[in-house]
This record gives sequence, C-alpha cells and structure tokens, in this order.
Amino acid sequence: MERGLEIAFQPVNGDDAKLAKALAAITANYFSDTMKVNYRIFLVELDGQHFFRILFESKELTKFHMEMRKKFMEQFDSVSKWSYEDVISYYEELLKDGRCKDIEIKRVKEEYDLWEDPIWKYI
Repeated sequence: MERGLEIAFQPVNGDDAKLAKALAAITANYFSDTMKVNYRIFLVELDGQHFFRILFESKELTKFHMEMRKKFMEQFDSVSKWSYEDVISYYEELLKDGRCKDIEIKRVKEEYDLWEDPIWKYI
C-alpha cells in the first residue's frame, strides 16, 4: 500500500533548496489542523539533470483518500504560483513561529527504471 503523496518538480531558477523546503513546509502547514503530515525532500540527479521530490506522508494521503490527495496537490500548486519573495517570507515566518522545522534535503542519484518508482527506497 502507498504511504503518502509524492510531488516532483524542477524550479526554474535551478536547485533552489530553500524554495523546495518552503513549498513543502507551507503546504504541510496548511493542512496541519486537519491531519498529521510528515514530509521529506530529496534532490534527485537523473541523467545529469536535477529535480526535487517531496514525499508527504500521512494516513489521509494514501490512494484510498483521493479527494484529500487532490486538495493537497491543488494547495501545492497554488503556493507554487506565489511570488518567490512571498513564499520565502512566509516560510521564514513559519520557521520563526516554530510551525515547521528546517529539514535536511537528501541527495540521491537515480537511473531510469521503467518498472519501479524508487521514491520508497530513499527512506
């Protein structure tokens, strides 16, 4: 059974770790009143390219909860459309208020595998 929701993205301004942390924290914090969400962030290298994968873990984000998964993805998409300054400013406010943690980003290297999604091997 799947344990959560994975969102992969590549920022237009390169490997911006602070932006990845901010998007994950803001999205998870938005749902903090209704569910317990843990998240991990990976900087993935694949065939010379880099992108981020955020793994949001929660019982409410399994494939059995499609509506919540949809809301979560919509919230992430909404925050990703904010200005860079607004995202970083709000993230720093969350950090200052203790509503999120500054988590470490794990670097991983992938190879193309058409048979299996490797995200669960990272943990």
